[in-house]
Amino acid sequence: MKVFFSLLAFLVIYCDDSGDINQQETEKAVIDDLKVEIQGLAGNSVCSDENKCFYVGIGAKPCGGFWEYIIYSDSIDVVTFLSKIETLSELEKAYNEKYSIQSDCFVAMPPSSMSCEDGKCTGVFP
Repeated sequence: MKVFFSLLAFLVIYCDDSGDINQQETEKAVIDDLKVEIQGLAGNSVCSDENKCFYVGIGAKPCGGFWEYIIYSDSIDVVTFLSKIETLSELEKAYNEKYSIQSDCFVAMPPSSMSCEDGKCTGVFP
């Protein structure tokens, strides 16, 4: 009987998948935090005659493409900004594959136009 309970305890301890769930939540939190950081950088960018507006796709949908497009200006450190976006895409692609994440296959569209309003880049999305 002791052997049975020992075996049962072993199976409960080693077959517990809560570690996998915690790992998945941790990885998702890293992705979410990076996305918030990217959005903050873009939100802090300003436009003017010297600082032009641009857009870039961010994230990686499970069936391909970006989750959305984000508008920013070259008033920020663009190299670092784009590097963070690349890191986000790589992390999200790996996360999607590792955890078999699914989503709609809707294609995010870039802005059809952009303008500088009150020192902020804005876009018109279809």
